[in-house]
Amino acid sequence: MRTWTRLSTAAVVLAVAVAATGCLGGQVGLVDSQRLLTESAKALRYQKELDDRERAMTADLQLLVTQLSREDLEARRVQYMRELQGLRAELQETLNREVREAIQHVVREKRLRGVLVKGPVVYSRPGATVDITQDVIDRLK
Repeated sequence: MRTWTRLSTAAVVLAVAVAATGCLGGQVGLVDSQRLLTESAKALRYQKELDDRERAMTADLQLLVTQLSREDLEARRVQYMRELQGLRAELQETLNREVREAIQHVVREKRLRGVLVKGPVVYSRPGATVDITQDVIDRLK
């Protein structure tokens, strides 16, 4: 199954950066963007919607192979690809907004100073960071 890895890291980083503004407190939250995309019910639901639509389009094209000319079939394929790209963009935008809102809520609730996207951590003072990924995933149901 294809995952939301196509969701740009920049969009998640932007969502996290926006959530970090205006935060008070001593700790910094950590968000694992890969986990958000592979474990949150909402991201998985959106990916399933995309996969189902793509399968339906493929099945439709297979049925039309014998009924349409090569040019008409290619035109239909291009139309379907555009429709699929539009749906993907719409769902990514919606997911980005929902992730940003969930992160902002968790940051306020936990009174965090900011949020970082999880990556290789070279050094962190014990207790300085708290992983909030699961809290964000829970809010995205």
